[in-house]
Amino acid sequence: MYYIIRIWILPAFVCCVHASGQLCSEDNVQTVGRVVFGEARGEPREGQIAVAYSIVNRIKHEGYPNSLTAVVNQTTETGGYQYHTLDLESHTQAWNEAKVEQTLEYNNTIEASRDVLCVGVKDPTTCATDFCALDPCPATASNPWWTTINKIKIGNHYFVCKVPA
Repeated sequence: MYYIIRIWILPAFVCCVHASGQLCSEDNVQTVGRVVFGEARGEPREGQIAVAYSIVNRIKHEGYPNSLTAVVNQTTETGGYQYHTLDLESHTQAWNEAKVEQTLEYNNTIEASRDVLCVGVKDPTTCATDFCALDPCPATASNPWWTTINKIKIGNHYFVCKVPA
């Protein structure tokens, strides 16, 4: 279940990346799956799809790198990954074990990632590039460069779209 908190009309350059086909490769599915596993395992399917779309939406957004690998590997000013669970050895270990054991959590995150990258399921956020489990947090707040719009709660995360301030 999700709640729409605010609706805005988005400029065409920000909105709605359709991923079907152009990003569909097993390497990309595994890369996105690792992020989804770390950030949203245990979340409802819609929340996992929303996290996967945060990567896809960043690729076409002017404020982020324009490739999947560059988006996933982008770091913060302090040197950590934008997707924080990539910094945690415990998450890497859990991912590796789940992958070897083919757990339900692993399979669900891979399925959600494949559905976003290869099938083109609908983006439940319409455009989100950022999310956070708490609101407000730096990821969901506006700043001098970006205004956050279309805030939506899916599962235990808040998702936002960003437009130039």
